[in-house]
Amino acid sequence: MVSKEAYSDLDNLMYRKLKAWAKHRHPKKSGGWVSKKYWQTIGGNNWVFATSHEGKNPMRLRSHAQTPIVRYVKVKGEASPYDGNLIYWSTRMGKHPEMTKRMATLLKSQKGKCSHCGLYFREEDVLEIDHITPRILGGKDEYKNLQILHKHCHDEKTTEDGSVVKYT
Repeated sequence: MVSKEAYSDLDNLMYRKLKAWAKHRHPKKSGGWVSKKYWQTIGGNNWVFATSHEGKNPMRLRSHAQTPIVRYVKVKGEASPYDGNLIYWSTRMGKHPEMTKRMATLLKSQKGKCSHCGLYFREEDVLEIDHITPRILGGKDEYKNLQILHKHCHDEKTTEDGSVVKYT
């Protein structure tokens, strides 16, 4: 069963339970009266269990179908957040307690690859954050102008792009 069907089934079950509760609470009233009292049409959605229209935003019960569906990727092999593989977990989650938020976010956006050589980062690699357009040449310190490179790739790029200032 997929999430959408499960949520729909839960919404149907919730409706039946609420309908039974409302009929039990008002045994002498008709079904139409009970429905008018507890269910409304809000924003094009019919049969929304909500408080009466006192004010612009009545309190209402959210449906299960409004829950965002989040897909998860399986963890590779025997990997564990405690095994010390910062590269894998930062690339996977975009965060890791032992890595800066900036580095982890960039790792995730680059899918664990060096922008210069295209190779995957390994656990033993030395990583550096680089400005795509160097700051000395007018580049800004923003995520869209940042990338992670191997240390040796960063050294190569820096000499190629002319951002090294030589003092004589």
